[in-house]
Amino acid sequence: MTMKKYILLTILSCLLFSCEKDNLDAPDAVFAGELRDKKTGELIPQEVSDGSRIYFIEQGWGDNPPVQNMIIKRDGTFYNGLIFSGDYKVILNRGNYVPLDTIDMHLNPGKNYRVFEVNPYLRILEPQIFIKDGKAIAKFKLEQVTANKVDRISLFVHPHIDVSNKLNVVNQTVMLDRSIEDGEKFELSINLSDYSSTLKKGQNYYFRIGAQSQGNEAKYNYSEAVKLLVE
Repeated sequence: MTMKKYILLTILSCLLFSCEKDNLDAPDAVFAGELRDKKTGELIPQEVSDGSRIYFIEQGWGDNPPVQNMIIKRDGTFYNGLIFSGDYKVILNRGNYVPLDTIDMHLNPGKNYRVFEVNPYLRILEPQIFIKDGKAIAKFKLEQVTANKVDRISLFVHPHIDVSNKLNVVNQTVMLDRSIEDGEKFELSINLSDYSSTLKKGQNYYFRIGAQSQGNEAKYNYSEAVKLLVE
């Protein structure tokens, strides 16, 4: 084969491949929505790096279709703008809420919006986070939704609003390993002077309460993050 023929065949192959690639269907649907507390109607805050995920399986791909997933954002919302319309099985079973049964769902071309109502393992009630007398103090109540004991409670600190169990520069964690009483009050505190090299005076930091239930798949439940000035 001459060099000219080789070059010509290479160009034709590239053109044919491009045409074939261009003929593939592109994702034509958006799957977005919210994860809300079934009792209060509030969004359920998450951990971005290792929080709750939605798993979904597109039907019509044989006996072993791939399992896809997407992260639920810190505020409890989710968005996937690159998905195909069609029939899916949606699984919500590995998060900071009581797992749901598998849901059959059809996604239409265009935008599909869905609100999933779940029961969080724990509800953090009446959270207060403030700085007083050189200490960061968190006061709150817990509601235990399931029979699972409360494993731990925490106060997390980080310069970014996504502060959490996986993203913190300072934390105060207390192991409970027990059930709690209705309306039981809790308090956590961090002596800021103990972390003066990490928490710089005159800078803002985000503080967030977390509580984790016992259970194989249970993840932290969170309050909203609060920005405070360290003085």
